[in-house]
Amino acid sequence: MKRVLWACLVVLLLAGQAMAEPLTIAAGAGYKKLVTALAKGFETASGAKTELVFGNMGQVVAQAKGSGAIDVIVGEKGFLEKSGLAFSGFAEIGQGVLVVAWPKGKALAAPADVAKPGIRRVAMPDPEKAIYGKAAAQYLEKSGLQKDVAGKLLVVATVPQVTTYLLSGEVDAGFVNRTDVMDLGEAIGGYLEVDPSLYAPIAIGAERLAEAKNPGDAKAFADFLASDAARAIAKKHGL
Repeated sequence: MKRVLWACLVVLLLAGQAMAEPLTIAAGAGYKKLVTALAKGFETASGAKTELVFGNMGQVVAQAKGSGAIDVIVGEKGFLEKSGLAFSGFAEIGQGVLVVAWPKGKALAAPADVAKPGIRRVAMPDPEKAIYGKAAAQYLEKSGLQKDVAGKLLVVATVPQVTTYLLSGEVDAGFVNRTDVMDLGEAIGGYLEVDPSLYAPIAIGAERLAEAKNPGDAKAFADFLASDAARAIAKKHGL
């Protein structure tokens, strides 16, 4: 009889695990590689399952408000705190780094070279929707380059769109985050970090939604981000 009860208990536990909802993590498209790597590390460490959603941060916030299906949002702390969403805790991943990159066949000696006549088209993410677009706008203003660069700017929705233009050679330079371009190697001409004193600090981390459908795994993911394994992943991806 005891064997039968134990067998039934095991079946019920396995069924419960099979029915458990995956942890849904949403993030800005510019952190797709980083968040994908962190999610895989978390799955390996915990046995939990994850689902990932990417887009510009305006889309991510709108989906979180409208769907109720997102458990964790990875993004810039200040932006998320002003989003109107209710959160139950922030776990920092690292500090974001703004860079200016250029395609093959071009060369910049300094970020300020975007103002030179030979640089005719400069891509940047939308300052209203992407934190690195906001950082790029701050840099251009504080460096005094805004007037010289204004007529060259191509404003797009996300960091990966800027990178796509760089890879195709359709722009002469672009503002992106270090995470998105550091492993592109010879696919682009190169990149330089922008002086961090010329834009506001970018604290990248994970906010747990107060009404997360899977609060247990959301908390476990936050705890994982403090681990040595997660720190190593963040460092590898430029944070």
